[in-house]
Amino acid sequence: MKVLQVVRQFHPGTGGMENYVSCLCRELTSRGHRSDVATLDYLFKTRERLPAYGRSGSIDIIRLPSAGNARYFLAPRLLELLPRYDLVHVHGVDFFTDLLGFLRRVHARPVVLSTHGGFFHTDWFLSFKKAYFFSVTRMALRGVDRIIGDSPRDAELFSRVSSRVTMVENGIDYRRFSAVQKKIQPDTLLFVGRISRNKRIDRLIEALARLKEDRPGMRLVVAGPDWEGLQGRLEQQAGSLGVREAVSFTGVLPPDELLEEFARARLFVSASEYEAFGLSTVEAMAAATVPVVNSIRAFADIVEDGETGFLTDFSDVEAAAGTLRRALELADSGLLEMGEKAREAASRYDWRRVAGNVIQVYEEVLE
Repeated sequence: MKVLQVVRQFHPGTGGMENYVSCLCRELTSRGHRSDVATLDYLFKTRERLPAYGRSGSIDIIRLPSAGNARYFLAPRLLELLPRYDLVHVHGVDFFTDLLGFLRRVHARPVVLSTHGGFFHTDWFLSFKKAYFFSVTRMALRGVDRIIGDSPRDAELFSRVSSRVTMVENGIDYRRFSAVQKKIQPDTLLFVGRISRNKRIDRLIEALARLKEDRPGMRLVVAGPDWEGLQGRLEQQAGSLGVREAVSFTGVLPPDELLEEFARARLFVSASEYEAFGLSTVEAMAAATVPVVNSIRAFADIVEDGETGFLTDFSDVEAAAGTLRRALELADSGLLEMGEKAREAASRYDWRRVAGNVIQVYEEVLE
């Protein structure tokens, strides 16, 4: 098959959707298929314009002239690429989805959509988003041959506007993360992900301050890009709570260094208010790092409370600190046993399995 992956941001940009597309392309190529990427010609964060063509490993990247911003953009020249491919797989619900769906009869190429949470990552203009989703998006999806819901929540949501939904949960590089050998450092918490408002790193810092009252050696490592310029404010918060020296911001880490952080962490933590899919949490579980995460739907679908990790309410700092203390007080043997259960549970998200399910969707659409 010749498949065009369409995603708003890609290499050298980093993020969950970019990683998903990269891993999917790698798996497709390893199975003898061709999988190129079409994306915008600039990065939202830096506004940097990028060359029209590029490569990332074995992946050919075509960057499209565009206008607009991260909330909505225009890139109609995507249509010029479609005759080269058997199928187009669009990621996320945005202009690309609208274009391909509404003009399905014009371009005559099968279209698969991966939802990636749609556009409901925050409550910003929530009423407008809902109105748009149940009107414009519903109509655009009539031109989409198959919708891949990346999580149980997405599968339920998109089934309200289309009858062509299949759930294929997100994937991780299980081989790489499951090779981590734990070298636990006492009282070390790790968060991996973007520094953005919905991740609520401020609540992690509040919980850390409570823990340090009786565990003075506690520290928090925050690994990820500062997408919204929040790091300075978070550092000020940590200083005001007396824990500035206990919070480390590493930025984006090279893959090997990230694995080392997973190896050292006693617990993985996330207070995120919204996730389409808890990618970093699953990676932590694959690395046998016990997660303590906010009790939202995305995490509850992944973590079995008390068995493969812990769910808690990070909006209640005392409750969250209490759950963290309970996890920290586990003996090393108990923590390692729970970590191994987490690693086994994460195996269902192995990209080798996920890619096979995606290819099955492609084959059904092309029949």
